[in-house]
Amino acid sequence: MERYCEMSKYKEVYENIKKQIKDGKLKSKDYLKSEADLAIDYSCSVLTVRKALALLESEGYIQKIKGKKSIVLEKGDLKNISLTSIQTFQELNKIKNIDVKANLVSLYIVQGVEELMEKFNVSKTADFYKVVRTYSLDGEVVQYAISYFDRKIVTYLNDEIASKSIYEYLENELNLKISYSRREIKFRSATDEERRYINLENIDRVVVIETYAYLSNGNLFQYETITYHPDKFTFTAIAKR
Repeated sequence: MERYCEMSKYKEVYENIKKQIKDGKLKSKDYLKSEADLAIDYSCSVLTVRKALALLESEGYIQKIKGKKSIVLEKGDLKNISLTSIQTFQELNKIKNIDVKANLVSLYIVQGVEELMEKFNVSKTADFYKVVRTYSLDGEVVQYAISYFDRKIVTYLNDEIASKSIYEYLENELNLKISYSRREIKFRSATDEERRYINLENIDRVVVIETYAYLSNGNLFQYETITYHPDKFTFTAIAKR
């Protein structure tokens, strides 16, 4: 019971501070109160406050500065994107107060791709949905994404679903339990295809994040590569010792 109350309390602290940021009561570059003062305000332990602040930091709302108070981060851009949470672009729009738009380039079925068979550990008869999308902010393409979904798990996709939130469809319509992902960050030369969609001008290198997404039963259901415009994004991740 005590553990439940503690979990409930840290979420209450998290939600309250997040609301203050979203409502503009806490503005960019404002400092939060100290952890000790917040613990007094919310009638909870410092440990509970730290859990709430860690969650706010992981979602890009604040930055915890060692030896100082936490600072509210600037919204409305693509800075401080969390690498430690799984977010759809609609969820990112709400968190960052931006308007990233998805554009479906193509959706079709592929089969017999050796690289995919190895990644998904499936036979030659397995086939996949290949979804190619771009993401734009203020009319400029900032991401180019290629996603592959195992059709034994993701049994149906169409253009309408792929143009919106595929994850929302998987969770709400197919009742799949998306659990976790593994990500690999790479820096490499941009391909001609990436240059066709992303205006890189004189930039030669791009940031590419490969994602392997798993269900709660441990099954890999998606492999994705997203190419990011290197001047538009910064990423954050919490590291603990």
